[in-house]
Amino acid sequence: MSRRRKPLPEAPFELDIESLDGSAMGVAMHEGRELRVFDALPGEKIRSRYLFGRRLRGKAEVLEVLRPAADRVEPRCPSFGQCGACSLQHLSLEAQRDWKQARLLETLGQHGGVEPREVYAPLSGPGWAYRRKARLSVRVVSAKQRVLVGFRERNGSFVTDMRECHILHPDIAGSLVQISDMIGHLEQPAAIPQVEVACGDSGSALILRHLEVLSESDLQSLRDFASATGLGVYLQPGGPESVRLLAPENLQLEYRVESLGLRFGFEPLDFVQVNAGLNQAMLMRALELLAPGRADKVLDLFCGLGNFTLALATKAGRVSGVESSAEMVERARANAHLNGLDNATFHAIDLYAGGAAEPWPADGYTKIVLDPPRSGAAQLLPWIAASGASQVLYVSCNPETLARDAGALVGQYGFELSGAGIMDMFPHTPHSEAIALFERGGGE
Repeated sequence: MSRRRKPLPEAPFELDIESLDGSAMGVAMHEGRELRVFDALPGEKIRSRYLFGRRLRGKAEVLEVLRPAADRVEPRCPSFGQCGACSLQHLSLEAQRDWKQARLLETLGQHGGVEPREVYAPLSGPGWAYRRKARLSVRVVSAKQRVLVGFRERNGSFVTDMRECHILHPDIAGSLVQISDMIGHLEQPAAIPQVEVACGDSGSALILRHLEVLSESDLQSLRDFASATGLGVYLQPGGPESVRLLAPENLQLEYRVESLGLRFGFEPLDFVQVNAGLNQAMLMRALELLAPGRADKVLDLFCGLGNFTLALATKAGRVSGVESSAEMVERARANAHLNGLDNATFHAIDLYAGGAAEPWPADGYTKIVLDPPRSGAAQLLPWIAASGASQVLYVSCNPETLARDAGALVGQYGFELSGAGIMDMFPHTPHSEAIALFERGGGE
């Protein structure tokens, strides 16, 4: 016979916050229980109470900050604490980056058993109005007599009632109310559950996922909205392959890397780095660390649109980009042509399906850039080690798989972790990206 859980008290209690967990929740002990506390910071004394519900077991909320942390700041957004997009607006940007850097170094040690010879200063870009790609949920709420368009709330499936956003690109943040009103005036607003946004340097677009065929009247309303706001409108009746441009007819999304004189065209669902300013800083750091010259032949794995490939091609003799998507490879080739770079070639190969084990391309690469998805690149490491490249620049969106792969590159394949540091691609969130340089034989 199982024992029933002792009911949690509803009365408030005081806590001393010891640390932040990986989700940026405060960690504290109370009556022998470890608690996770929303919006609490290390070093703080707070008055708190338990939260109730299956999803919230072991969690508490702040009622009052009795002793604030030195780095606590006032959140800018009125939806902070409700919206699930940001969880760190109450911590200064500098302190956020210090925390992410410490987490990276801890993860490298715990999961990879490695320590970088040099710790790079955190890379940062704009802390606000930076997000040029996002997926927003849509819900018709009769009780509010409006359509909610925004990020989901952090504790459930509801859509945040937001009329402003301080992390979205200004083209979208300044149009949330108009987007809501536009969908609300369609004949079938409930047929649109989701809006994705994609912003270039001189134009932004909405991709409307719709579950029913839109009437000609609704299509005209969307064309009128595009004309009035300057936002492009794409329709997505099915999977990603079904996306088509509705208005305006001549829309072309593009971003630039001014410091290198590069332009990149992209389609609205293509992967591009979310933070444009950070992307430019990242490319410049990559060139600084690898220092490619005309004698170098560089390989860029998981190259996408050619973001790293073309930046490297401005300095190196030859660069080859590899990407599994044939469509992305075609766009990368088009971007090379757009920028007049004839020393960059691209290959459509699924690296996870054994492509790296094939005798492509011919050996002779001196440097490799590796920018894998969150799962990392464990399958590719034997081939990378056998390639003869003297340097591997690893760009990671998941410090845990970076640490795992770093342990293998150092422990099994004789590389040294010359340096590592975080890149703050998503300010005000716990998400952390990193860049790490591995050199064969310590780079000697």
